[in-house]
Amino acid sequence: MKQMKNKCGFLSPALLKMFCFLLAIAPFISINATVKYTINEGWRFSRDHKESYHLPDWNDSKWETINIPHTWNNKDAADDQPGYYRGIGWYRKAVFIDSSSSDRITSLYFDGANQTTTLYVNGKLVGTHKGGYARFSFDISKYIIPGTYNLFAIKVDNSHDVAVPPLTADFTFFGGIYRNLYLVVKEKTSFSISDYASDGIYIRTPSVSDQKAQVETETLLDNYLDAKRKVLFIQTVLGPDGKEIFVHQQQLVLQPGSFKISHKNKFTIDQPFLWSPEAPHLYTLKTVIIDAQSKKELDMQFNTFGLRWFSFDSQNGFSLNGKQIKLIGTNRHQCFLEKGNALPDEFHIADIRLLKEMGGNMLRIAHYPQDPLILAMCDKLGIITSVEVPIVNEITESQEFLQNSLQMTEEMVKQSFNHPSVVIWAYMNEVMLRPPFLDDSTRHKQYCREVNRQANEIESLLRKLDADRYTMIPLHGSLKSYEDAGLVNLPRLVGWNLYQGWYGGVFADFDTFLSKYHAKYPTMPILITEYGADVDDRLHSFKPERFDFTVEYGDLYHEHYLKTILQNKYISGGTIWNLNDFYSESRTDAIPHVNTKGITTRARGLKNTYLLYKVLLAKTPLAYIGSKSWKYRAGTDDGNGSSKQPIKIYSNLETVDIFHNGAFFKRVSIPDQHLQLDLPFTAGKNSIELRADSKTYDFAEFEFTLHPGNLQNSDFSELNVLLGSNRYFEDRDARIVWVPEQPYTPGSWGYIGGSPVRPKTKSGKLPATSVNILNTENDPIFQTQRQGLQSFKLDVKEGQYAVYLYWADLANSSDEKLVYNLDNNTIDKDRTKSIMNVQINSVPVFSNFNSQHGMNAATAIVKKIQVNVVGRKGITVDLQPVEGNTVLNAIRVVKLN
Repeated sequence: MKQMKNKCGFLSPALLKMFCFLLAIAPFISINATVKYTINEGWRFSRDHKESYHLPDWNDSKWETINIPHTWNNKDAADDQPGYYRGIGWYRKAVFIDSSSSDRITSLYFDGANQTTTLYVNGKLVGTHKGGYARFSFDISKYIIPGTYNLFAIKVDNSHDVAVPPLTADFTFFGGIYRNLYLVVKEKTSFSISDYASDGIYIRTPSVSDQKAQVETETLLDNYLDAKRKVLFIQTVLGPDGKEIFVHQQQLVLQPGSFKISHKNKFTIDQPFLWSPEAPHLYTLKTVIIDAQSKKELDMQFNTFGLRWFSFDSQNGFSLNGKQIKLIGTNRHQCFLEKGNALPDEFHIADIRLLKEMGGNMLRIAHYPQDPLILAMCDKLGIITSVEVPIVNEITESQEFLQNSLQMTEEMVKQSFNHPSVVIWAYMNEVMLRPPFLDDSTRHKQYCREVNRQANEIESLLRKLDADRYTMIPLHGSLKSYEDAGLVNLPRLVGWNLYQGWYGGVFADFDTFLSKYHAKYPTMPILITEYGADVDDRLHSFKPERFDFTVEYGDLYHEHYLKTILQNKYISGGTIWNLNDFYSESRTDAIPHVNTKGITTRARGLKNTYLLYKVLLAKTPLAYIGSKSWKYRAGTDDGNGSSKQPIKIYSNLETVDIFHNGAFFKRVSIPDQHLQLDLPFTAGKNSIELRADSKTYDFAEFEFTLHPGNLQNSDFSELNVLLGSNRYFEDRDARIVWVPEQPYTPGSWGYIGGSPVRPKTKSGKLPATSVNILNTENDPIFQTQRQGLQSFKLDVKEGQYAVYLYWADLANSSDEKLVYNLDNNTIDKDRTKSIMNVQINSVPVFSNFNSQHGMNAATAIVKKIQVNVVGRKGITVDLQPVEGNTVLNAIRVVKLN
């Protein structure tokens, strides 16, 4: 690169001299080049369907007015009603098309719409596209009337279609035109956008070294004219510093009515600047075609590309540019709190910056191609990526399904081809997770053969389209299922989605599984494509256990997995499931309709796990306080006017000084980049500060409610208790915290009798139910329960109190059996009624109380009872069974005066 080539190279000296002179004295005219702009604003929308909605004279004045990006599921996919709307939505808009579009090619270009899109212009059918995640376009030239308004009517349908992948998945299939929508106007001679909505220019780098890089380009040209057209074809390469390296110029003759005419070019770059996560150098290819006679610019395109070489090795993992690199990053789903997947550009950009700030060097773009900004940012910031065809969980045994899958494969490759960040093309994520016909071995084998046939077709197409990048199938933890389907040795790389210690087993099973697999398939490279544990950052436990959804269990999970991935050379790396919590409508966990395995929340609040990776991967000094989002805490006075509770510290410094409430507390060393430390919280505001070398690295404030150890000798204000639970739950809206239950001791508070409800599953008993509780946003308050409870006592002083009793019928709830929970769905559920009498301080309050109340689902019930306490009587809540067991989910007591 540093040796400048003749910038007008490849022509004979005489022609070269003449051509460069002509360009110098007669520059081309660029006023009529390609125009591309969004038409996102002011669409009319209706979430229903009539056959006449596409007609120009249809009155849409009463329809909703929306802007694109748009989805019709951002609310109903998160509400308490089962399911969400999967059907047809219509968009209509009168778009003014300038008269300059006459005698040009006009297209409507979609960055993405889910999942089947049909376009009408001025009442006429233009075409239909199937697939919800790739880009696509329609040529509307013969349907428009330039110089006036043209009626666009777009029907989008996200109904389940057995011929269109994905069929099922652990994410919500948001409907609508959820990415940008463009009008594109081109000259009749231009770069083609009809090759699966790519920009018509492909850049290959078949040979790259420190000394030299071979670059090949292929440009597809369209000529809609009825006559031949002579064009000047010019390609200019600019280095990462913006300086011109050389220019290739050539005259081409395009035949009339010819499309996707291929023009290929090769050039060499000496001493190239290489692309890598540390130095993501990008070259720019500027391609221009000019009418040979008028010198008018017909089309211009800028493409960036990077120079790098890479490999996956079964023994030594991943290498880039000859250097071993451990790939550590995340997966990403394209949704955000209350927006669904209809995100403006800046949200996509912010996510990739968030990953880079964490120190991540890889993004698995799962389970589908995403907004074009994602790969553009990964190129720019140096993040290695894989991109995936959206075949998830299962296939349909039909040629139509396969053809749609192959179309999606070609769209994915051609639209993402030039991005240096892409090193893997993936497909068929966990395709054997829910195979049918398990009770019919003959039919099951037939299904496995069809999976194999379709996989081979996709694999062959990928290798034909791009022989340089790796292919990958991400598998779930059932090796035999994929051996039965013949998929383990089919791609060039195997991805493993592993959750030992979450969906079942213990953390060490992760190490054992990988060791056995590597011994059995020693020549197959391995990437851990998914691992994670659900974390609701409102939930905490000082006795964390599997499936409790607490921050602390998630910490333990990632600390183990990350250590294993880093210590084993044969593991190429790991991508956390997931960068962000994301919507999955069928889930009924601590936050219903959400998969909470993200290391950030749906609003991108940072969880402890994000800080763990950031500190470990950082090359600069860092120190952070964990669980800063846990602002409101509570605990019982230990007799010293404080309550010791653990805090998490993350740092790559040798030592950190901890200050509590402005005073020096302790100096700690942090050899593993994370440390759990007991801190004596006092009543009211508590500040924590981390210092090192006279510099403050982090600061946080918390509000602490200190419960008296002896209620009769101290002032009491309120108490909030989760029964049957070891968890703390922070209600951030109310600014209170719920504490775990404890047995009653005289002078204090607690339960008498009974046992916690721990659902039985094939993987053992769980610490909480996964039941969607209706009529509340605070499901964890109701998802645990003590059954057989005799009493709950508080030895409070004389005064007036409000007692709140919380119920939800967990035994008779109709929770769905989720395939994604594997062996953690409830079995042998007790379906008996819980009818009881309730009295407080011997005064009857409820007779024959039934927490089910005739409802068919678990519904939040809160009963508030005013209680007067006289003398040293305290408060005693007694529950007496009438039918079945007594139950109580939570109790709150507040002193009124």
